[in-house]
Amino acid sequence: MDEIVQKIKIQYDDLYHSIPYTMVQATMENKKEYKIVFFNCEPRYVSLLPNQGAGKAFSSAPHTDLLKFAESALREFSAGCPLALVGSLMRVDIFQTKSGKLIVNELESLEADHHCPNRGIKKAMVDDEIRQYYETLLKNVLHQEHFKMI
Repeated sequence: MDEIVQKIKIQYDDLYHSIPYTMVQATMENKKEYKIVFFNCEPRYVSLLPNQGAGKAFSSAPHTDLLKFAESALREFSAGCPLALVGSLMRVDIFQTKSGKLIVNELESLEADHHCPNRGIKKAMVDDEIRQYYETLLKNVLHQEHFKMI
């Protein structure tokens, strides 16, 4: 732990007292990672990102158990962090330990990469839902009086 803290302090000094993002995580022997794309807390598809294929597969289509695990992880996250914005795009990244246990590597939203199989058809649908979600959100916040000419 002391070595990790020391390395973070070195980064802090090297980056002129700014560390925008620091992540400490275990290294998995099996580097295979599945990225489950959600919209409105519903799983839409397993994302296919470049360089994601390294390692041994531990799930196959239709990924039923993986999707259930991802849904459970997102519910737990949402319950533990009730102010988190999970109503739009969310991605749950999952690894498997040597013992076969599934673990969440990362939860990402807003700018999460969400490449898709099927020539991007599902991705385009999610992109449209994201656009509609934020348009509705903005319309609910901004009323007509915000658009009056001054």
